[in-house]
Amino acid sequence: MFFGSTFSDVLPATLLLIAFAVVGGVIIFVVRKRLKSNNTSTSTYTLDELRRMRDEGIMSEEEYVQARQSIIDQSL
Repeated sequence: MFFGSTFSDVLPATLLLIAFAVVGGVIIFVVRKRLKSNNTSTSTYTLDELRRMRDEGIMSEEEYVQARQSIIDQSL
């Protein structure tokens, strides 16, 4: 008798914890997938265009180096 009573008292809380874990896992999965897809966007600039923008002062040297490295990494 004691086991049946305890089980029926604990079961709703256990099911609620399992539901939170599943929903949280799904949310984390979706957020990670979106963040990952944003990082893999393709570049619309060529290296020549980047050099021109750097030379014209549109972008700084640090931005140029970062963008150039991004293009190089994508081509590998």
